[in-house]
Formats: sequence, structure tokens, C-alpha cells
Amino acid sequence: EPYMHLIQGQSFGGERPLFGIQDTRLENVTIMEGESGIKCCRNIEMENCHFIGKYPLWHVDKSIVSNCHFEVSARSAIWYSDMMTMRNSVIDAPKFFREMKDLSLEQVLINDADETFWNIDGLRLKDVTMHQGTYPFMNSRNIYVDGLKCDSLYVFQYCKEVEVHHAEIVTKDSFWECENVT
Repeated sequence: EPYMHLIQGQSFGGERPLFGIQDTRLENVTIMEGESGIKCCRNIEMENCHFIGKYPLWHVDKSIVSNCHFEVSARSAIWYSDMMTMRNSVIDAPKFFREMKDLSLEQVLINDADETFWNIDGLRLKDVTMHQGTYPFMNSRNIYVDGLKCDSLYVFQYCKEVEVHHAEIVTKDSFWECENVT
């Protein structure tokens, strides 16, 4: 286990303020207005962080996100980031989670699920609530769900290898063109 550098109680704004950091734990950090606050990073832990700026986590591999809040302005927040775990967090922004591998969410509330979980390979959801939006899970594969409440439209389109347990999905046109669904 590498040494984790600690950044605590600070705010960062502008363009790419934490570009390229590695082996770092962020506690009570705010990513303000700006673009790509945490980009091209590896082995990052985020606890009680607040995200305001757009595209805050792109190309961030091997990360843990706990008790964080993503505001509406933090749109398209997490793309191209592999091996991520998110717990006990609130997402108010659309177009979350794109082009990723090995993504796990537990106790997460997504208030605008528009175009969320696109092209994910290896998605595990436990006790996740998703509201609003269209086409969540588009083109994703190797999905395991245990506890999902969802009122988004056109859920699970063009997905492969989907296993869903304990779900309440209120939608229309779900599971179109899917393969191997349980």
C-alpha cells in the first residue's frame, strides 16, 4: 500500500488544479468553478468532498469516492476512469459515468440520471436510487444490481450480461436489444 498524501479542507478552482496527482487522499475538499479539477490521476481517495466545476474526474483510475456531493454544475463528471468505488454519495448532475471499467456504487442517490452509465464494462450497484433522465446504462455490459429504485426512461438499452435483483424500475421501453438478462 503506497503512502497516501493528504489534502484536507481546501478549495481548488480554475482549470486542472489537481492534474496528475497520485496516491492522494482528499478530505473535505471543494472543487470550485472551472474544468477538469482532478484529471489524469491514480490511486485517489475522496471523503466528504464537494464538486461544483464541470468534468471533475476524468481519467482517474483506482479511486474511492465516499460521502461526496456533485452539484448540477458538475456535469459529465466521471468519464474514462477505471476501478472506481463510490459510496454514500449524492449526484445532482447529468451524464455521469462514461467509458469505464470496474465501477461499483453503494448507497448512491442520482437525481438526474440522464445519459448515465454509458459504455461501462463491469458495473455493480447496491442500493442505488436513480431519478429522471433518459437512456441510463446504454451499451453497458457485465452488470450486477442488488437494490435499485429507478424512474428514468429507456433503462438498459443495448446491454449484455445483466443480472438484476431487488429492483423497482418504473419506466418505458426497458431492456431493448439486450442479451443474457436475469
